[in-house]
Amino acid sequence: MKPRVKGALLLLLAFGLGVGAGVAGYACYQARFGWRHAPQEGRFQQIVLARLTKELDLRPEQRQQVESVLKETGQEFARLREEIAPRYRDIRTRARDRIRAALDAGQQAKFDVLEKEWARRAERWHGRDARPGGDEGKAR
Repeated sequence: MKPRVKGALLLLLAFGLGVGAGVAGYACYQARFGWRHAPQEGRFQQIVLARLTKELDLRPEQRQQVESVLKETGQEFARLREEIAPRYRDIRTRARDRIRAALDAGQQAKFDVLEKEWARRAERWHGRDARPGGDEGKAR
């Protein structure tokens, strides 16, 4: 085999191994942490259900019962989050206003930049709109 062809094949092999390792690494990452960064309705409950089914060797009727419990509980948590979200936002807004009041003009400008970064991080984490004022997913 010519050295040039051999070199090209080795380069292609190295590239292919790199792509394969990247895909495998990403798949492992998504399997471990993906649900945190891309929340979907019921995704967490499905992960828990799958694990309980496997670990406890649930029978089909047990699986249905557990699935029902997880679904109902998820709905209760969603209602609770909706109830407390305005209070949480109010507390957070008051805290930020008090912090801002303690700062001079230069520090306030830097604080505004920090707030924008926090909002971007929250948006990525929750997968929804996040504004510095704290009204995630809602128009002001």
